[in-house]
Amino acid sequence: MRVRPRPALLSAVAALSAAALVVGATGTAAPLRDTTAVGLAAGDGGAHRGIPVVAHRGAPRDAPEETLASYRAALAQGADVLEGDVQLTADGEPVLLHDDTPARTTDVEEVFPDRADARVGAFTLAEIGRLDAGSWHREEFAGARVPTVEELLRLNRGRAGLTLELKSPANSPGVARKLAALLGRYGYDDAARTRTGAWKIMVHSRDEGALREFASVLPGVPLVHLTGGAMPSDAELRDLAARSVGVFADPRLTTASDVRRAHDAGLVVYSDPVDSPEQLGMTLDQGYDHLVSNLPGTAVRVRDGRAPEPREAGVVVDHVIENPAGDDVRREHGEHVTLRNTTGRPIDVGGHYLRDGAGNLRLFIGEGHVIQPGSLLNVYVGPGTDSPTAYYNGYGSGMLNNTGGDTVVYYDERHRIVDVYSYIAPSG
Repeated sequence: MRVRPRPALLSAVAALSAAALVVGATGTAAPLRDTTAVGLAAGDGGAHRGIPVVAHRGAPRDAPEETLASYRAALAQGADVLEGDVQLTADGEPVLLHDDTPARTTDVEEVFPDRADARVGAFTLAEIGRLDAGSWHREEFAGARVPTVEELLRLNRGRAGLTLELKSPANSPGVARKLAALLGRYGYDDAARTRTGAWKIMVHSRDEGALREFASVLPGVPLVHLTGGAMPSDAELRDLAARSVGVFADPRLTTASDVRRAHDAGLVVYSDPVDSPEQLGMTLDQGYDHLVSNLPGTAVRVRDGRAPEPREAGVVVDHVIENPAGDDVRREHGEHVTLRNTTGRPIDVGGHYLRDGAGNLRLFIGEGHVIQPGSLLNVYVGPGTDSPTAYYNGYGSGMLNNTGGDTVVYYDERHRIVDVYSYIAPSG
């Protein structure tokens, strides 16, 4: 479901942060964040408390995505809705896995080296069950498995709503009917609501044929034809309203008037995933009906008008240089994330690390690195010689998105989220 912003449409949104720009020593503009203003919704006294928070793939910045550990974390963080992607195994079992293949999030290359690039549907449930779906995220999750949809239903026990995507149904013939039959057995067969106002079950897909097939078995379940990105035109919204209860859109590409247009067409509006406090607040202020996030705990706190993280951040992500002159991993001068010590005391950041927006890649900070009071540390992707103000990871290729923007999540040595920073890359 993750939709990257289209650069041509971002200039207006980028202007929102123009007032916060300062000129750094290199002569390039670098945002200096006001850490006293924690989230655009934080001063509203919790006026958005009725907005359901949708946990996109569970809590994938705290635990491996779409595993039971991820969904447990999302429930513990107060998520109102759990989101996941449904595919069929070779023997017809609905499982939760986002990609067409298990390669990114499991050890399939080691377990089945001759089938490393095979689609999910090429593996039986027993074979899928042999895969480690946790180690790629962190060692402590070693042995986590790809769950079945039924395992998620048993875990949830009606505590939160469910939003399930029929993922790549062409790769899983019959997935719509299989999912409908399973949901029906568990009583998810109508448009009932949770106490927060979310649907107990909603099914979405980019494939209209799969949605029709699902509706032929469970006609009472709300359906959404997955769009995402910029808000569709009025004519497209009217067309969607004839076959959907809602629409997905990207708050970085929409305005409040776009959300009103969707409401006027009779549609509920879901956000594409947003994670930073600033962009979560922006989504709420535009009037979105459902707040979809990879960081459900942060989203809940911003929605409720509380500090985005449960502890005061001594170190924050100050800015990102995602597209430096020359090679992105040019020695000493490549792409990097800049951290800032916001306190009057030195802070040891050894063992801390950063993840990109997809949660796949990590930038580490070596042991013994200390950021002096009020000072900066540049954490580079590429090679270089470490110094008190720079740490180099030595990777051979870039990891920061410079074709639209991304989100960077900063963790301490105990794997706790300290700060979340979203940036919009300049267009052109």
